[in-house]
This record gives sequence, structure tokens and C-alpha cells, in this order.
Amino acid sequence: MALIGDGQFVVRDFTFEVYEQVLETLTEYGYETYSVASFLETETLPERYVIVRHDVDRRPSIAQSMAHLEAEYDVEATYYLRTSTFSPEFARTLVDLGHEVGYHYEDLARAKGNRELAYEEFERNLDRFREHVEVTTACSHGSPLSPHLNTDMWDDARPPERYGLTGIAYGSIETDDADPQKPTYVSDTGRHWGVVDPTAGRIDTTEDLIELLESGACPRLYVLAHPSRWARSRGEFVERVSWDVAAEAGKRAVVPLHRARGRVRSTASEAVRAVSQPVAMSKNVLGMTPRDR
Repeated sequence: MALIGDGQFVVRDFTFEVYEQVLETLTEYGYETYSVASFLETETLPERYVIVRHDVDRRPSIAQSMAHLEAEYDVEATYYLRTSTFSPEFARTLVDLGHEVGYHYEDLARAKGNRELAYEEFERNLDRFREHVEVTTACSHGSPLSPHLNTDMWDDARPPERYGLTGIAYGSIETDDADPQKPTYVSDTGRHWGVVDPTAGRIDTTEDLIELLESGACPRLYVLAHPSRWARSRGEFVERVSWDVAAEAGKRAVVPLHRARGRVRSTASEAVRAVSQPVAMSKNVLGMTPRDR
């Protein structure tokens, strides 16, 4: 397995070919799949299940391809759409394929911490989504350029249920890596799954995740896969790896800026500088010729 940069980003992974192997494993080993909404609405759960969630931060076309692939395997998933990735046609396509559409909100960050303004924008955007599809759950979007956490919108006085929601992706589902009765949460953030299972050990690559599913050692999972991290072709793979490396470099640059309450404008140039190296490295790892490039 080849690594890029500091070893954090796994190459030759996060392709549709690999993702289809995950779907095949879920089917072959008898895992029931749930969207966030269907999980919250189910009273009696089976022995083996996986909650499948996708945060569509960008590249809706990749998400739509992933939704079609999942439908071929009768896998139900939740697709959380931002205002920038939402369109009526796209949302209805996801629902027609058997998936849930939810609101991927970032209203507190956009309101620069003004909670009342954030509530107004949240309700307005939610109503806009609901003009076209049913929306019963929501999920906060990480906004690394903002010091405000979107999850901080909610408290006892203003819970998500006030807006007709069944629940939220963070907070309504209790996970615990050490308790086999509760789902283990795994996410592809950073291009590695990065979870340590008490019985199976560290799960980094998608191959590790597949082996975990096959072993049955962790029969309940809550899986977050960002469609924009996954590639449908060799060229798209290079682009996606490059984007992720640059984005992670930008996030790392923002942390000290937030701590110092400084300006975040330098983040953009930091990210741009990070792009050229991963592009070259990923092309070399793939053995791409000048024509491929």
C-alpha cells in the first residue's frame, strides 16, 4: 500500500471499485443498512447493521453516482446536502433511488456566531429543501475557516425537534467503540478511517474496513463516507487526492490562526501551495504517463 506525504493519505484507495467491494461485503455478510432517519425510527434492530451516511460537501455528481451504485445493492443511505450542493432535481433523484436527503447546515458559522440569525437562516433553508423533498434529520457541516462550531446551535431551549426534525446526525445516535451493543463510528475524514476496534485493531484503509465487516467482530457500524473523496476514474482519483491533501493543509494552517484570533485569509495561499506536491506525487504513485496526465 503506497502512502502520500506524511503517510496520512492512503493512495490506491477511495475509488468506486473499492467502494463497491464494501457494498458487496455488506450484502454477502447479511448487514442491514439504514439511513439516519430510518435508524432513529426503528424500534427493534437486527444483529448486524450499518448506518450509512454521506456528507455532500462538494461534487454532487460523484454523490449521485454513489447513490446509483448503492441502489444496485439495495443499500439505504442518508445524503446530507449543503445549500451549495442542493438542487431540487438532485434531491429528488436521491429519494427516488431509496435514499434519505437531509440538511447539511452551516448556519451558525455563516452568521458569525449570531445564534438568532443562524436560527432564521436554518429555518429558511430547511423550508427551501422541504419544498421538494421530505427532510427529517440534519447534520452540521464542519466550517474550518470559522471559529464557530455549527453544533453549538442547539440547547434545551432551542432543540432540533422545534423544527420538525426527528434528530441530528451528531447527538441523536449514541456510538461507542468499546460497547458491542452500540454502533462504532467510522469516517473517511483525512482519507483514512482512523478507528481502533477493541477486537480487530486499527482500521485505516478500506481494506481494513472490509476485513472488519467480514470478521463480524464489530456487527454494528455508523459509517460516514464523503462522496467527494471517492473517485470514478484514474484522472478523478489524482484530482481528489490532490484536493484532500490541500484541504487538510489548509485546515492545519487555520488552527493556530483561530487560537490567536487572527485573520484566516492566509489559509487560501497555504492550501494553494500544498496542491502542487500531492498532484505530482499521486501521479508518480499511479505510474501515469504524460499522455495520462
